[in-house]
Amino acid sequence: VSMASRSWYTTMKNTKPDDGFRLSNLALLAVIGVLGVGILLDGILYNKAPPQTTIHPIADAKTIEVNIKGQPIVRLTKTDNQWLQTHPIKAPARSVRVQPLLDTNKYNQRSYTLAELPHDDIFTDKVTLKIDAEEYHFGAIEPVSNLRYVLSGDRVYLQPDTVLPMLSAVDSVFMDLRVTNKVEQLTIDEQLVEQPETWSDLTAVGIVDISQINPEGQPVQIKLMEENQTRLLTAVYSDYGYTITSDKDFTYLLSNATATTLGLTALLPSHHQ
Repeated sequence: VSMASRSWYTTMKNTKPDDGFRLSNLALLAVIGVLGVGILLDGILYNKAPPQTTIHPIADAKTIEVNIKGQPIVRLTKTDNQWLQTHPIKAPARSVRVQPLLDTNKYNQRSYTLAELPHDDIFTDKVTLKIDAEEYHFGAIEPVSNLRYVLSGDRVYLQPDTVLPMLSAVDSVFMDLRVTNKVEQLTIDEQLVEQPETWSDLTAVGIVDISQINPEGQPVQIKLMEENQTRLLTAVYSDYGYTITSDKDFTYLLSNATATTLGLTALLPSHHQ
């Protein structure tokens, strides 16, 4: 028998069964401990509150209002999942233009208390946005980041400068001025128009209050088929110019060039021409 064999035999002979079990138990406990810590940490991380992504918990805004020096500039209301401008004139609103107003409620991880900033110098313009019941006051531009200071509640946030440039644009910035989509069939005063596609994707230059229109002559009745739906429109000439009132009770103002292309200048001659 070799020396190695005798050494192994002697070791095994002198090892008690409890020693083997004791070593195995310690290893098993170590593994259980590691797994337990992992499960505990995973549970803590799983149950951890998600990071703040908004200033206020507004799930589905219904009203928006912008005021300058206390005077309303625009009001918007959401009805049946669509935005409608209610001031200064009633008009359908473009969701893509409304979204930057709603994005003011987004939190970008950079905020300060009002006491940390020279707020008397920052918030000199009285521009206020109100989303539902929450208010946001727009201040100056931060010179390093070119972001705008926005005060809401007791904290000041740095936001992309998108809202104020929109407000300084044309009055119709929030209006959806699209009159038609794809027109498949068209009749004007019961006369079939051979090229109805001319009326497709018709866009106005503005929306006017129909109660303020004084039409000249008889209106023109327009019936069109659009996306398998029949629509009835009315075109008139007035002191505003050429207008089309849709079946949704909005009166769109057309440019003279568009009115000429559509043949309305011939159908609705102006008394001043």
